[in-house]
Amino acid sequence: MAEVPAAEVPQAEKDELFCCYAAMILKDSELDITEDNLNTLIKAAGGSIESFFPALFAKMCQGKDLEGMLKFGGGGGGGPVAVAAPSGGDAGAGAAAKKEEKKVVEEEDDEDADMDFDLFG
Repeated sequence: MAEVPAAEVPQAEKDELFCCYAAMILKDSELDITEDNLNTLIKAAGGSIESFFPALFAKMCQGKDLEGMLKFGGGGGGGPVAVAAPSGGDAGAGAAAKKEEKKVVEEEDDEDADMDFDLFG
């Protein structure tokens, strides 16, 4: 959304963002995520949204582990990307490059072991 001026964001996306932010505020304040509470927060923020959004959003949040969804870290993002072997039949070069990468990682670990700092001791 940062790449698009606020005036160009479609109204449906604004409605969804208002509901998401209001739900996070309610959860953080340990209040129930209800249609009335969502509407109250959105109106207090100066927003106006389609009337069905707060009811839909409140029903969607019912019974869900929102606390688990809002935790930072450990979620999202993909794993490492596999690189395709170069064409031309030289697949052995790719394996050799991976071995070199492993050696570099091991050397970094050795540097950490040489440090005379112990956090817990």
